[in-house]
Amino acid sequence: MKTGTTEIVSSALNACTKEMLASLIRTAYSPNIKERGDCSTAICDIQGRTLSLAANAPAHLGATLRLVPQILKRFPPEVLRPGDVFLANDPYIVGVTHLNDCTVAVPVFVDGQPVAFAIAVAHHSDVGGRVPGSEAGDSVSIFQEGIRIPPLRIYTAGKKNADVIELFLLNSRTPHFGQGDLAAQVAAVDRGATRLGELYGKHGRSNMEKSLDDMLAGTEKRVMEKIRSGMRPGVYTADDWLDEDGVSDNPVHLAATISIDSHEIIIDLSGCNDQIGSGKNIPWPHTLATVYCVLKSFVDPGGPINEGLFRAVRVIAPEGLVVNPIAPAAVSSRNITSMILADVLMNAIGQSCPERQVAYSGPFQGTILSGKDPRNQVFFIDYENFCGGQGATRTNDGMDAVHVHMTNTSNLPVESMELEFPVIVERYELIEDSGGAGEYRGGMGILRDFRLYGEDMAVALRSARQKFPAKGINGGRHGSLGAFILNPGTPQEKRLPSTSSATPLRKGDLLRIMTPGGGGMGDPAHRRPEAIRSDYLQGKISSTAIKNEYGQKTP
Repeated sequence: MKTGTTEIVSSALNACTKEMLASLIRTAYSPNIKERGDCSTAICDIQGRTLSLAANAPAHLGATLRLVPQILKRFPPEVLRPGDVFLANDPYIVGVTHLNDCTVAVPVFVDGQPVAFAIAVAHHSDVGGRVPGSEAGDSVSIFQEGIRIPPLRIYTAGKKNADVIELFLLNSRTPHFGQGDLAAQVAAVDRGATRLGELYGKHGRSNMEKSLDDMLAGTEKRVMEKIRSGMRPGVYTADDWLDEDGVSDNPVHLAATISIDSHEIIIDLSGCNDQIGSGKNIPWPHTLATVYCVLKSFVDPGGPINEGLFRAVRVIAPEGLVVNPIAPAAVSSRNITSMILADVLMNAIGQSCPERQVAYSGPFQGTILSGKDPRNQVFFIDYENFCGGQGATRTNDGMDAVHVHMTNTSNLPVESMELEFPVIVERYELIEDSGGAGEYRGGMGILRDFRLYGEDMAVALRSARQKFPAKGINGGRHGSLGAFILNPGTPQEKRLPSTSSATPLRKGDLLRIMTPGGGGMGDPAHRRPEAIRSDYLQGKISSTAIKNEYGQKTP
């Protein structure tokens, strides 16, 4: 084999999945995908090994772990045909994160034999279930969360299986979105299959197989070398709390013990809460995705995403925990729990490399608005996660108004939201004093006010850090808490629960979302006076905070 072929193949696979992702976003129909980018694409070989993954949403890092074996369990290689297209969405079978994450896959053939699969994961706006949007933190069973789909053919040898697609769309409250997004996924995987076929044609099957083995081994070696060189051996622990369990006020404990030596890194999550009776459980592939995302951010942010990364860490979590629930436990709002788990993992791993520590962060506050749009009398679902503030680092303030950890989607632009849905955004701003004080300040949360003019409206809510704030580190202060408030500043003002499935809304109501800030890093007394002055002039901190938190006079 020519020197450098493995690197060429690795780069080509990376380019392939990125092209698939761009195709999916540019051709999707729903705002959730075409604007927010809640989707990812991947290439897996016939053994099920992840070769490349363009993870627009880090939660999808675990979406390929079970998919190919489950497809082949039902459709062995000898029955696959060019033009076959598969659809699946069940987290307990194929490993996606929840039922909304519908996955399309096509086999890629070389010399008449299947060698790989091109895959596209996309969050569909609605897949049925008890509430619009299909995602509710207070669901008590996955059967309440929508239609469950094992691997099914939606195309057989290029011929559409219209009855299967009809069944899928019939279970959606927004079939117009579902149909368009499904077509975009099919287009994306078709693009991937074409590019992968070209790559095999250029290098030959035997050279490709050798290059793929070398590529995965090389990634594993690279990650392990970075762990050995960048992390101090030892055992490190951290924990935190999810505000409530979705069906009561009981908080949920999340804990991690990280063991690092020269041979391996072990992450033990056995100290986490038992699985809970709500949709805030994290299915096992999503837990693995959380681990992989955090580990990669510390040791190899710019490196490839493939099975070599996954091999570098061993994760322990017995079945029956909130991080490894047993079916039919509900899992639809799993991502909010994984955000707190990510903070725990970052704190524990950060203890092994203090120069890279990050304070705890403010995760998104999620809403799913639904109702009838009076402009066209069509039922709408507006799925949105509103960003909080990142925790400060050892050398920088945390980023303001940013999605952290497992949610990397964009904020839906105001213009797009008002065009697509019956809402008017009346206020959108950073929240003064929301970032935790410190030598380096935590990132700021946001406030957004919606005026609602739809009909028969309701909102489902999911959140974290409305009770337990993002903690500061090394003397840094906590970030602010999040909140949902209905009709603020009026006699009808009402604080909404942090989790709910269908809070009714009236035409003309104002819904306020306030997202939590990130924790600070280091003693606030050590913050540079010019940084305090800059924050004050920009409206990021108040004169009261300058006096009480930083012990200084107003500039």
